[in-house]
Amino acid sequence: MLYMILLLLVILALLRLRRKSGTVGFFHPYCNAGGGGERVLWCAIRTMQKKWPDYHYVVFSGDRDASKEEILMKARQRFGIELEPNNIDFVKLRLRRLVEADLYPRFTMICQTLAGGILALEALWKFNPEIMIDSMGYPLSLPTFKLLGGSRVAAYVHYPTISVDMIDLVERREATYNNKDIIAQSNILSILKLNYYRAFAFIYRLAGKCADAVMVNGSWTLNHISSIWRRSDASVVFPPCDVSTFLAIQQTAEDSLESSKIVKLISIGQIRPEKDHKLQLQVLHDITKWLQEKKPDTSAQLTIAGGCRNAEDKQRVQQLQDYASELGIADNVKWSLNVPYEELLAEFSDSLISIHTMWNEHFGISVVEGMAAGAIMLAHDSGGPQMDIVLPEKGSKQSVGYLAANREEYVHAIRNILGHTRQERDRIRAAARKAVGRFSEEQFDKKWIEAIRKVIDRTA
Repeated sequence: MLYMILLLLVILALLRLRRKSGTVGFFHPYCNAGGGGERVLWCAIRTMQKKWPDYHYVVFSGDRDASKEEILMKARQRFGIELEPNNIDFVKLRLRRLVEADLYPRFTMICQTLAGGILALEALWKFNPEIMIDSMGYPLSLPTFKLLGGSRVAAYVHYPTISVDMIDLVERREATYNNKDIIAQSNILSILKLNYYRAFAFIYRLAGKCADAVMVNGSWTLNHISSIWRRSDASVVFPPCDVSTFLAIQQTAEDSLESSKIVKLISIGQIRPEKDHKLQLQVLHDITKWLQEKKPDTSAQLTIAGGCRNAEDKQRVQQLQDYASELGIADNVKWSLNVPYEELLAEFSDSLISIHTMWNEHFGISVVEGMAAGAIMLAHDSGGPQMDIVLPEKGSKQSVGYLAANREEYVHAIRNILGHTRQERDRIRAAARKAVGRFSEEQFDKKWIEAIRKVIDRTA
């Protein structure tokens, strides 16, 4: 036993001796995915390269089939982000497969979290930076680098692994996409799951306590992280959105409405249960029926533009198409799945209303994009859209969009939008486009530097 303790102490000492001063590591195993999380990663590195050019930046990546040049090229092509190649490198991780959800049909949350800890151990063994930033949400990477590697660590939280809402839903025995009917209807299973969630929340809290600096992507995430991690020092750093590209869109929706007599709605988002596309179809059905009664020369069309990633997503699309047929609105739905970026921008230019129906979306980049594009925003009255996005500028009373919480409220909001004059809708558009400036890359750079300085300055 004594020999084992001594061996562990020797390994720990070796790990710490190998810590490389003047380096910043980003733990981001899917750095080449090309999503919103990767925009955060590349913008963060770009602004730190400019502010602290003497540091060397390292990304822990599981994209072993992509070279450094290919990854940087994708960042440039996908996001228009140019990075200084001379002071950035990639440490390739072999064990990334361990963190993928399909390996764990049961106890997915705890298994993925533990697997993330194993992946972090591999990363630490290969390279020990002076500063480590978890930019993808693997909580056990924080104690791994902090306690074993002696690094200073920071976290950018896109979404809490477990939230107060998740615990409350199980406690209330309410069935949702992540709390199945069979569990919600069983007292014993609900008690077991509640204890599982509470135990996991305790582990999550301990991991979060290890962070020297914490950044979150919005007020909703801030509230949950502050509650579960029990810390009051987290900084809100809104994710960088491609505001300028969407602001450049020339809106043609009003002219299109006048000429074609079609009320065009657009929905942006991956085909996942939590996006609640079923509610969108119900709203489309009700609006179509209302138009037939009140404005028989006008119809409604919903364009569903989103990512369809795998066979499971394709099955959901088929189920939604079948449901649209049941409602008698199949001809009113346009499916634009996995479309090129340019086509998405074109869809936005012709859409009068952008509809979003996800309950408690942690932020809502698609909501920002819809407002910037000049569509009248109709978002779910919860989470990021409610707390951060669909809000007028400080001191202004001009509406920037609408919020709704259920089928009736969505229908009522659309009827209100159609009841406005073109000039009234133009005022909403103008106010919304002005308000989204707080989500620009420039604002992200400023807030990121302010927050991460806590870690950089304490190591300088």
